[in-house]
Amino acid sequence: MARKKQAAATSATGSATDRPTTVSSQRSIRTRFDSRDDTQFLPPSSADRSPLMAWRNVPTPTSGSLEHLTLLGSPKGYEEIDVDGEGGSPGNQDEGAHRRKTRTINHITLGFIAYFAVAAGPFGVEDAVRAAGAYPVLLAVVILPFTWGLPQALMTAELSTMIDENGGYILWVRRGLGEYAGWVNAFNSIASNVCDLPTYPVLFCSYVEAFLASGYDYVMSDAERWIVKGTALLFVFAANAVGMRAVALASVGMSLFVLAPFILEPMSVETFNLATWGSVAPNINWSLFLSTILWNYQGWDSLGCVAGEVKDGGRTYPIAIVIAMVLITINYAFPVAAGIMVESDFTVWHEGMLETIAMTIAPWLGVWVGAAAVVATLGEFNVVMACSSRALWATADYKMLPSFLAVEWERFGTPIAAIVFQTCTTALLMSFSFEFLVVLDTFFNNLTLLLEFFAFLRLKYVEKDTARPFEVPFGNTGAWAITIPKVIVLSGVLVAQSSHVWLFCATFNVVISMAYLLWSQYQRRSQAASPLKSDNSAKMQYGTGKLS
Repeated sequence: MARKKQAAATSATGSATDRPTTVSSQRSIRTRFDSRDDTQFLPPSSADRSPLMAWRNVPTPTSGSLEHLTLLGSPKGYEEIDVDGEGGSPGNQDEGAHRRKTRTINHITLGFIAYFAVAAGPFGVEDAVRAAGAYPVLLAVVILPFTWGLPQALMTAELSTMIDENGGYILWVRRGLGEYAGWVNAFNSIASNVCDLPTYPVLFCSYVEAFLASGYDYVMSDAERWIVKGTALLFVFAANAVGMRAVALASVGMSLFVLAPFILEPMSVETFNLATWGSVAPNINWSLFLSTILWNYQGWDSLGCVAGEVKDGGRTYPIAIVIAMVLITINYAFPVAAGIMVESDFTVWHEGMLETIAMTIAPWLGVWVGAAAVVATLGEFNVVMACSSRALWATADYKMLPSFLAVEWERFGTPIAAIVFQTCTTALLMSFSFEFLVVLDTFFNNLTLLLEFFAFLRLKYVEKDTARPFEVPFGNTGAWAITIPKVIVLSGVLVAQSSHVWLFCATFNVVISMAYLLWSQYQRRSQAASPLKSDNSAKMQYGTGKLS
């Protein structure tokens, strides 16, 4: 039986201890924190500093004290109402209670999760070296984490602490830009994740195959490739099914395994020739260089999807960002700096060159780098599944998808239905063209990033008084400063997509827009038939913190 706590202004003056409060006849059903309330709540602990969590941690009143409850001197009283026409005890918690998660992610584990969400190993940087030379790449990997990656990280940190629920960008855009933009963002995000997830088993299998071929001269059969892909998929499913603690601990262990050989590599180089660091291509392939480098610093917004399971977000997110920035800088700078001293002819750099260089330095190091490529792909797959499944769960939880996708495993508190759904779609799509999936993923992802930044800016103005345990420095000026460059580049990437990609993605968005019209009509009819209509509480505004 669903029951809500209802806030209403009292007509009497004075303290609650002097006289009972009278509940107003105009009722407003609350399901989430609404920043427009004038009531100020204090969180019960430093781990729950946001106004949302402060609201949720208000103790449930007992039936005997219900009529006289006030909060911190506020004249607002509370009473229980039955929203579905069924009876029940007044001690039930509000609808938001099911969103409370066990907060197991601290700044260290979040930092390693961020490493996999953004970088997950240096593999792929070889193309950038071939396109521009060592010096531009080394310069980029030192500067770009702070000029390109940091803006998205700061936006994520602010929004994740302002709205500290699982779901991340699904919640941000809906709250910042409204219902339709939230719908478009949600389904483009789902499309991006559906295209993205199948690429990881494919990459995992290709790295395993390359590792076995180079180290042991073993050629895999088609059946063995399917077994390898299926094994990776089952591992990720199992880790995600039992909760973020397993995902976080796996991320820490895998990150250390992936980074260790590249930290050891410079120490193993026999002769240091720093002059090789200054090599620059006579004709830089800017398209290949920039697309490769910039793409290696995307993915920060995924951290918002697990905000409901992060301890003390106002402190954890900024520390985790610093940890991840250090790891990501080491991740790219060390192998390029060491590798160019071993193979100074950057024109011969190609995919797999990092393993070849490591094998030249020492056979054991080459084997380790080959194994690191396998583990890095699995670790990234694990983190992406964790974040995207919570985004899918939030979409269903806000009634935009069938409610069965919001089913959680009570024992572990995991979005098990969303995880199963994504596991099945990944299994079905991992035989599709890898290149086509990547192109579609790029388009959908860039579109949703644009919506996220627009929502971020709008929330700075329409909810300027909402508490933000972490805030981008320099207020609105800082927000504009980190948004404008990202919007320009993201828009340019979208414009540069081929016509057939535009046609496919435009058709997809037309279809989901038509689906939105049908969905909104269904919602209005459902609300018109609801008993809540007679109580002046007709319209559900998912993600805005209220029923009004």
